[in-house]
Amino acid sequence: MTNPRGYILKGRIIDGTLDDPIEQGALVMEGERIGWVGEVRALPQKYLDSQLEIIDLPDRSILPGLVDGHTHISFGESRSEEENALYTPVEFRTAKAIYYAKKVLQAGVTSAFDAATTYNIAQAVRDAIDTGMFEGPRFTVSGKQLTNHQGLEDSFPNGMEFPPGQSAVLVKNRDDLVEAIRYQVKDEVDAIKVSGSNDNLITPDALGSSAFTYEEFRIMAEETHRLGRICSVHARSRDSVLLSARAGFDNIFHASFIDDEGIEACIKNNCVITPTLTLLVNILEAKQSLAGASSASAFQAELEAASENLRRAYDAGIPMIAGSESGWSPVPYGQWHAREMEIFTTHLGLTPLQAIHANTLAATRLFPRYGHEIGKLEAGRLGDVLVVPGDPTKDIRILQRPRSFDFIFKGGRPIDRAPDQPRQRKWYEKTKIFLDGLYEFDEEKGLGVVVR
Repeated sequence: MTNPRGYILKGRIIDGTLDDPIEQGALVMEGERIGWVGEVRALPQKYLDSQLEIIDLPDRSILPGLVDGHTHISFGESRSEEENALYTPVEFRTAKAIYYAKKVLQAGVTSAFDAATTYNIAQAVRDAIDTGMFEGPRFTVSGKQLTNHQGLEDSFPNGMEFPPGQSAVLVKNRDDLVEAIRYQVKDEVDAIKVSGSNDNLITPDALGSSAFTYEEFRIMAEETHRLGRICSVHARSRDSVLLSARAGFDNIFHASFIDDEGIEACIKNNCVITPTLTLLVNILEAKQSLAGASSASAFQAELEAASENLRRAYDAGIPMIAGSESGWSPVPYGQWHAREMEIFTTHLGLTPLQAIHANTLAATRLFPRYGHEIGKLEAGRLGDVLVVPGDPTKDIRILQRPRSFDFIFKGGRPIDRAPDQPRQRKWYEKTKIFLDGLYEFDEEKGLGVVVR
């Protein structure tokens, strides 16, 4: 497939909206853009007379490239806060991020929202891809998230200097809030991210309050919007969701404990929710509590609450966006980007078509620069297109097997599907511990045993 003029793909069209699929459909790509979409019988003769390559795809589905609403391309599959904040030089982190960006693209993700970065790596990766230096998705990026002492990223002892490698900036007063936003806009971020609550991965009492007051959220939202950016918030707790929604934040990550007041505030201020349940589900399946994180019962309780609360929010009319949170070790790059769609069907009760919409057109709300050009199979939009075997509206898990995809196009061009060689980890990437537990002496057995 090397035709620079373009292609005519014939198969089942799932266009990214909530419309029923076109079972006998066709899609025309001319150069980097979509030229026409519709019933194959209505395909204009001018395209058949052109020099476009015609590809018949029986029992195949043609749909938009996935739009992942929550990634962290700079995290490098970190296994702990310490590893992410303290270890690995910034230069090597950047090289890793470029390596991993290709894996994300090869999973069928043609656009991705980066929800917080270490250093300014996300901006660098975005620009390197946009200028044609490397392969990867189209990134829209946040800078370091703004946190205070009760926020997610102030996770180290008070006597310790705030780590420069942390994916956050510590703000201590209201002047700091405005200065941090203006500083990041100068660094050309697309979005501002705020740490509105803590997290059970950090502390077991994370879900009872809000890190910031309503007035502080309002200041951040107003300044972000004044400077032409969107604002997102990490908000698991009831209070953080309510206050940030009332303040006018555009996007709320998680919202597991949203209540009726929070739902009302989201609707009034046109907020969207990106639940990112994949991280919770993967941690529970991996029995992460055995590795020293907070109790698995807290993760299970949050998942159960989110399943109920987010369904009520969806029924009330709040758009849901699918995101993977790829970047942490429970969610490696290139492997879990489509799982949120399955979770939306199993835990929230969405239909597969609604879940696909959440991972395509609905997610474009987070992409103000080019959202109108992605996420939907429509004439004039960019040719970001997947061709997959079978029908994902009947089996959503098809989209979790990218190696079986027939084609992945970005900008009308088939991407390089050849896998890179697996990389080796450097010694300075990992959290440094002597032993995962205590090596205690068992008097009865007369030998040592590891006790976690």
